[in-house]
Amino acid sequence: MCNHVAFDTHKAFRYLIKNASNADNMRDLHEQYSLWKDGEPGRHLQKLDDSAVQRYFSPGKENAILPCLVRGAGGHRLAQFTWGFIPNWRSDKPHGDPLKAVDRQKKALDIGRKTWNAASETMFDDEKPTWRDSAHDRRCVIVLDGFFTFHEQDDQTYPFFIAPKDYDCMPVAGLWDVATIDGKEYLTCAILTKEANEPMHQINNGGTKPHTMPIVLNPEHFNAWLEPIDKTDYAKVEALNKLMALPSTRALEYITVAKNADGRVDNSDEVFNLFEYKELKIDVKELSAERDL
Repeated sequence: MCNHVAFDTHKAFRYLIKNASNADNMRDLHEQYSLWKDGEPGRHLQKLDDSAVQRYFSPGKENAILPCLVRGAGGHRLAQFTWGFIPNWRSDKPHGDPLKAVDRQKKALDIGRKTWNAASETMFDDEKPTWRDSAHDRRCVIVLDGFFTFHEQDDQTYPFFIAPKDYDCMPVAGLWDVATIDGKEYLTCAILTKEANEPMHQINNGGTKPHTMPIVLNPEHFNAWLEPIDKTDYAKVEALNKLMALPSTRALEYITVAKNADGRVDNSDEVFNLFEYKELKIDVKELSAERDL
């Protein structure tokens, strides 16, 4: 499971501009970034504020607004989606009972507080209606700095931060959707997970979804990942399944980070610094020597 992340929307814009698939996408992303910084966010972006940068975000009363690359009518664009997936079928029905609007909204938001992750192995399944439609035509690239997970040992938990060794962004696979509830539009996303690599298999050994990790994408696969596919095009479904199984070319670093007096991780720059726990049985340096994702 991945429900603690670090991200920087400024850094995400610069990363996507640098790795744009063509000159048109590069120009459009650069123009979008300039307008956003100047207070003209445009469609699917929010006004610039402190929430655009989070060193450590843990879902609670509020959900993070994550920077996501999507395929628009004119090319690739950056959008900001609320982390916590609400499927479109939760939208208001025509001529629905207005007295039930508040109840519908509450149920939808309750779903969004639980659906941070989607299992890539089952996202195309007919038995998974929450993810199925988005899996075919609403995929996105969620641009993180890295993610956190907790290792369990002797009834204690130890926070790990996982990020690229070159300190650049970590693009991960995601799904998004839009639902309209009581007249309000909710643009939401979820991070896709897969079976963990060897280092993460050791680290992520507890919680509700142990031995899993986000799918880290390579920039050369962004076009294929964002391209919509027909539900009956089984060859392309299989191609996407193979893409998700590919190892990333990025080398990752796995470090333990400090907890404060309350046993929590602080939302500050200090969170990126190595903190050693002498009692920890995992060899952290050996983990970071692993490359295969």
